[in-house]
Amino acid sequence: MVSKINIKKALELDCVFVDTRSPKEFVEDHILQAISIPVLNDEERAIVGTIYKQVSTEQAIEKGRAYYEVKIPRITEGIKEYEGKTLVVYCWRGGMRSAVMSSLFESLGFKVFQLEGGYKSYRKYVRESLENFKIQPKLVVLHGLTCSGKTDLINKLDNSIDLEGFAQHRGSLYGSLGLKPNSQKRFDSLLLKRLNELNKEEIVYVEGESRRIGDLMIPEVFWKAMGKGDHVYVKRDLQIRASECVREYFTKENINQIKEITLGLQKVISKKN
Repeated sequence: MVSKINIKKALELDCVFVDTRSPKEFVEDHILQAISIPVLNDEERAIVGTIYKQVSTEQAIEKGRAYYEVKIPRITEGIKEYEGKTLVVYCWRGGMRSAVMSSLFESLGFKVFQLEGGYKSYRKYVRESLENFKIQPKLVVLHGLTCSGKTDLINKLDNSIDLEGFAQHRGSLYGSLGLKPNSQKRFDSLLLKRLNELNKEEIVYVEGESRRIGDLMIPEVFWKAMGKGDHVYVKRDLQIRASECVREYFTKENINQIKEITLGLQKVISKKN
């Protein structure tokens, strides 16, 4: 019988987290040190979900089992590189996907725990941790016009937080060009990890942002801490800013998207401007 473990205890273990959800779920967000070994791929998950909603639970389980059983040899081979490690296995809510995989790994001789509440318990832990986080360092917040080199400065400092990097969005109307923006969940996970890493520093540098970066929101506790920090304005020669803007944004792949965004600027800055 596989034992269950809660998220706080699991994060204290020297273990390998195994995410059994579909690849799409994993990409949206996951426990940061987790490996992905899906029971169902994205297409299979959609098919099983449709059967569950439109036919019956029993037939959905049967279909899922058929998909899973074909994968057992590949899963067994893939987990071998983690021999000797403790495994903590999770799915969306700590249900059937993580249960069957936990049993398989235990039968292969691994020490295995099934995560109580699955990914949902991890997400709750991240959200509550951010809401209650006590930020110890003094924040130095860098402000300045687009392409003033703020991100370059942030990336050269070891004691810094790259919010735009976590968001995979530069924070402007052109901010997603050439990038694939992260989900709010992923952003929160990365921010919490970095806050924990830097919370014993005296000073932490961060780029000044509005509360919203693209479609994402900076958690309130960190946003308020930014407001109380020391604020530094970064200036750069216009010609250097223009050259940097061309280098960063104007690639062949981005040209059509740049044209679309630019035509929409009149809603923000008026036709005259």
